[in-house]
Amino acid sequence: MARVVQALTRALTLMLSPRVWLLIWKPALVSALFWLLVMLVVGLVWGDDIRAAMMRVQSWIDGQWVGNNWWEMALNGVMGFFAFMLTAVLFVVLTVIWAMVLISVFGMSHINRLVASRYFPNLHREGKLSTWQSVWHTMKWTFWFAFFWIISVPAYVLAGAGALIHGGIIARYNQKVFTLDALADHATHEEFESIAKQHNLNLFLLGVAVTLLGALPTFVWVGSVLGLALLPLTAILSVLTFTALFTYCGLAYSLYCLQALQDLREERNVGKIANVPPLPDTSARTEPMIEQADEGAAV
Repeated sequence: MARVVQALTRALTLMLSPRVWLLIWKPALVSALFWLLVMLVVGLVWGDDIRAAMMRVQSWIDGQWVGNNWWEMALNGVMGFFAFMLTAVLFVVLTVIWAMVLISVFGMSHINRLVASRYFPNLHREGKLSTWQSVWHTMKWTFWFAFFWIISVPAYVLAGAGALIHGGIIARYNQKVFTLDALADHATHEEFESIAKQHNLNLFLLGVAVTLLGALPTFVWVGSVLGLALLPLTAILSVLTFTALFTYCGLAYSLYCLQALQDLREERNVGKIANVPPLPDTSARTEPMIEQADEGAAV
């Protein structure tokens, strides 16, 4: 547990680096622009179909509440607000997930170099993981993350159960994705397997800690009237905050995993030294030789 606290503390210090803030802005901006473009294309291509579907719903409401203008106006307002909220939440979720993928695939190599140069300058780079392997690993666990997230939504009918299950899913996702990315540049496959197995609990606890930090702004903004009133600004702040948290998560996992890798190699080196057979004791053979030499000299 002390190693987890140490990694989180060091990661907080590194968050003050300008290089780290560049890593936060770039994926957030690229992801936001990408999904804005996607939504614009969807609106241009399927906008008429979407408006037609909304008109059918509007006609059904008008038929149900004919003659009652007050209820009709209220329901129209609720529908408009719901559509706006759904679009905003969908934009934030997609932007955050895509930014997370960008950080995992492209940002972790920069994070690893920063951490290694600062704390582990003598750690040799022996990793052979390609970019496509990292992409496949991240996308695979992103799929499973989305799958388990969706099927666990009904758990919210039980007080606190949904949030607890989703928090565990996020923590597990962080563990699986960031552990591999943190060791990709430096560790061999055997070293990765050894660290993932020996430090499984601490790596999960590291994911839990970062998940709890990520839940705080969500509760503050989503659960407040001010957050709803300033939704466009809240959406931007949400994207930046979660991107910063993913970067912080990457730093923490890189610090923990590279420290574990350094310890593993030091233990193996000590073991190799301990297993080296001792030099043969030649004192018993040299003494008779010395005595023979002395006798020959005396003769």
